[in-house]
Amino acid sequence: MNDPVPIREQTPIAEGCVRFTPLQMENIHTHFRWNNDPELNRLDSEEPYEEESFGAFKTRFEQLCVKPTLTQHHFEIHDIDDDTLIGVAYVARMSTHHEHALVGLTIGEKEYWGEGYGRDSLRLLLRYCFESLDLHRVSAETFEYNTAWRDLVEGRGFVREGVAREYLYRDGQYWDKIHYALLDDEYWAQEEASGASAVASAG
Repeated sequence: MNDPVPIREQTPIAEGCVRFTPLQMENIHTHFRWNNDPELNRLDSEEPYEEESFGAFKTRFEQLCVKPTLTQHHFEIHDIDDDTLIGVAYVARMSTHHEHALVGLTIGEKEYWGEGYGRDSLRLLLRYCFESLDLHRVSAETFEYNTAWRDLVEGRGFVREGVAREYLYRDGQYWDKIHYALLDDEYWAQEEASGASAVASAG
């Protein structure tokens, strides 16, 4: 397995309509706005929504920017055309011994929803995991009502491995938490198939 490189030392990487960069302190106010958005919190956090103070958030965000760990990498997602910051992506719970990790992403700017930015961001995130970090297994998880994320991971070939039934109580009812995973041979088979399809289309 390749040795993980701290994100702050990496050059930006791009795919389709998005570009990944390290987290930037100069963008803290955008991240803070997303952090305190109830709708975004509902989609990806199991904790009951509670607005966080700027001071508390700044302490956490500085840690992520200045001292990123080798087991958890965070990216900013930018529109490749005009460099607008539109979201965040992460690789977490990474084990260099077992060669696995958990991935996730959020398109924070809602006017970019449904326009392919999430799709390209996930593809770039998987490229980073399997091609740069040489991982064997990448996991993803979501609540059953987050249909956008479910559609993304299922569309990329993630296998639904299990369900934590009635895991989350929200909006007056219980919701399942769904667990997915993609293995390296499955990823490479997809890449080979998409490459062959592109060649056939060009021909």
